Amino acid sequence: MVDHLKYLSSFIFPSCVAWFLYTGPHDVITALAWTLPLWLIILVDWLSPKINPNKIKQRVSNGYYDALLYALSGFQFLIIALLLIYASELQWDSLSEIGTSIINLVVLRILVGTSSGSSAIIVAHELIHRPQIHMQLLGRCLLYTVCYEHFVISHIRSHHLSVATPQDITTARLNESFNTYWKRVYKGHFNYAWHSELQRLGLRKTPVYHYKMLANTVLQGIMVEVLLLILILVVFGWAALFIFLFQALSAVRLLETINYYQHWGLEQGKSANALAWINQSSFTEYALVGLSNHVGHHKNAAIAFYQLDYCEQGPKMPYGYFVTNLWVKLKNESYRKKSMQILNDFFDK
Repeated sequence: MVDHLKYLSSFIFPSCVAWFLYTGPHDVITALAWTLPLWLIILVDWLSPKINPNKIKQRVSNGYYDALLYALSGFQFLIIALLLIYASELQWDSLSEIGTSIINLVVLRILVGTSSGSSAIIVAHELIHRPQIHMQLLGRCLLYTVCYEHFVISHIRSHHLSVATPQDITTARLNESFNTYWKRVYKGHFNYAWHSELQRLGLRKTPVYHYKMLANTVLQGIMVEVLLLILILVVFGWAALFIFLFQALSAVRLLETINYYQHWGLEQGKSANALAWINQSSFTEYALVGLSNHVGHHKNAAIAFYQLDYCEQGPKMPYGYFVTNLWVKLKNESYRKKSMQILNDFFDK
């Protein structure tokens, strides 16, 4: 298969999620059965062949790759719209209907939360690094769908400047558990973004009122997100608002899971030229539009994903991203033990 066509695999899961939403609401058995595509993707990632670092990728025009990003963005907005309609149609009049609706909400959280985290946020990450203003704006709009627009500031102003150092919020500490990491970075990203904007505006502390605060992009993002939540509640009802917030939390948690294992234990990595962990799963590379080539991205964030050469300078992850996501959350002690062994071997070389 021609390499550039492999990026179409990034549409597999969003397409499944969109069809699930379009054909719902579902009965309990059918709803649970729709989680099967996710488990199959994890299996494919586990069995995926490794990337050949010496192979030169076949590329086509820039417009092709940008069209992929625009299409995936469109899918996210469609999925969110279908999600809200789906939730508004759930029934709550009897015990049987309540049970069915609760199961549907759980499945919605799994499917839409995973799609928002593994597709929409990843696309947003690519877009906010582009020099074109309209692409950056589209990236911010995608982040509104998970109520995490302030991530733009903490990611670009903090993470990319201090990656793989003790000063970086996003770099997981050596042997840090995911639960500890999650509590630290969820607050840390917002606090950094807020104070970074205050500093940019020349404000020492948060004023009760100051005209400069109107230019605070974090405050602007909060206002947009609050208005969006109010609109959802008024138009689609409480169930839609609940599942929108639930999928947003799930998506952000997935994002921070990826951040966790991309730089786990590399606090002194910058001095050893180890900016991130290397992932060799070819399925991860194409299904997540090049995100796994993370070392290359940190060496030159201004270059689009399809123009980056594969970089092997760093410790190597044993599994692809889809498998590692589950490993980190379900068997975190096992993940940390194995990663410590790999790190020790890497730095002893």
